Amino acid sequence: MRLSRKFASMGLTAAATAGLVLGTAPQSSASAHLTCPDHETYCMTFYFNSGNAGSYTVFRGFDHYSLDGYKFLGAGAGKGQYVKNNAASAANLAPYNLVIYYNSNLSGACDALPKFSSASRLVNTYNENASFGYGRYDGNCYKF
Repeated sequence: MRLSRKFASMGLTAAATAGLVLGTAPQSSASAHLTCPDHETYCMTFYFNSGNAGSYTVFRGFDHYSLDGYKFLGAGAGKGQYVKNNAASAANLAPYNLVIYYNSNLSGACDALPKFSSASRLVNTYNENASFGYGRYDGNCYKF
């Protein structure tokens, strides 16, 4: 009897763990820094001011579903301000198309930056940026 209880307990624990793993998908694989190392494929930079000026934050990683809580890290105007809904310009440092979205969860109006390009003044997401992703459909986006 002792052995069957142990297996039953292990089965419940495994089922509960599987439910947690399947029920909670990661919201992002990106992180905020001041630089983009050579080994990182996916990097982009948000700037506080137009013209790729002022404080900045470099995001590493593929998609970022929400910019909540991230701040501008670099020196200059805007340092310490939140990135969400405060970026005026951006740079795509990756070899893939980048789409910046007005809303969280990769939705709403958008700006599309080709690989290795920049937008000195965002259009649809100027001071209204909430998420970004690579390799997304950009049919209705402003294209730089």
